[in-house]
Amino acid sequence: MADLAIVFHWTPADCAEFTLRELMEWRERARKRSNPDEGNRGQSAKASGRSRRHR
Repeated sequence: MADLAIVFHWTPADCAEFTLRELMEWRERARKRSNPDEGNRGQSAKASGRSRRHR
């Protein structure tokens, strides 16, 4: 629930009526929102490494 509080600014009272499944689904959405480039980390690291070499 801390992820939901940080990302969506929700309080525990806001989530009190969620089922466990709903909490898990919202937690996954919060994770994706807080780490949008997670799937492209390898590409980002390579690109940033190349740009540093060319400077």
